Amino acid sequence: MMSIQRAKFFGVVKYEFRMQIRRVSLWITFLCIALFYGVIGKGGLFLFFEGNPLRLTPLLLTTQWTRNFMFLFPVAFGVLLADRLPRDRRRKVEELLLTLPITSHNRLIGKYLGSLLATLLPMFLIYLIGIAGLLYGTHNIIVIPYGLLTFVVIALPGLLFVGAFSIACPVVLWVPLYQLLFVGYWFWGNILGPRSLIPSLSTTILTPIGGYMASGFFGDNMQLIEHATPLQGLESILLLLGISVLVLYSLCKIATWQQERQ
Repeated sequence: MMSIQRAKFFGVVKYEFRMQIRRVSLWITFLCIALFYGVIGKGGLFLFFEGNPLRLTPLLLTTQWTRNFMFLFPVAFGVLLADRLPRDRRRKVEELLLTLPITSHNRLIGKYLGSLLATLLPMFLIYLIGIAGLLYGTHNIIVIPYGLLTFVVIALPGLLFVGAFSIACPVVLWVPLYQLLFVGYWFWGNILGPRSLIPSLSTTILTPIGGYMASGFFGDNMQLIEHATPLQGLESILLLLGISVLVLYSLCKIATWQQERQ
């Protein structure tokens, strides 16, 4: 019985992945942001590096590329994920999905994972283009494993956090409203400096942009978060992942409650 449910769960993940990866807007959006960044034209040596980036160590280079990558790409990531559940209702397939022999919890978590992986794929390919540019500029193959490490540690926890909210919140919010609020939150809660007159979460451990991980684990002190400790970096990861789990758990409970009312 357990193996059957597992097979059905991965079937949902596969279906949601296919549905999301085929969206033309997904690829166009990330391509436009990539061109804006100058990833392709500049060989991955991002324009925001201070001074001559080749004077930095390979680890700091990949860390700064990951942090700069997280400046804009998560905005598109969250916006593109926001309509996954509402699209089922608009296309009149939600009732059909409810009749499938799979629990609502597995269906929702499968939708989250499948949609998230599909949305992450073009982002990650662009990220690798940047790493390839750093490899070309440094002629040091160590930037490849460093790039994978910094992506997992700095970027992935925040993207899981953003994905959880972008799947769950449109259940109770109008999609365009959520997208507008999310874009505003991203710049308010991640980009504002400590001297800003507007109170912000941007210098706390609840920042999915990954500043505490970059500073605490890899010593990158060139942006908002400086001289963080490894413990603070770990606390930020655990907080982001813990809230993501809590949001998905709440989504499952809301879906069960809505289904019982019908």
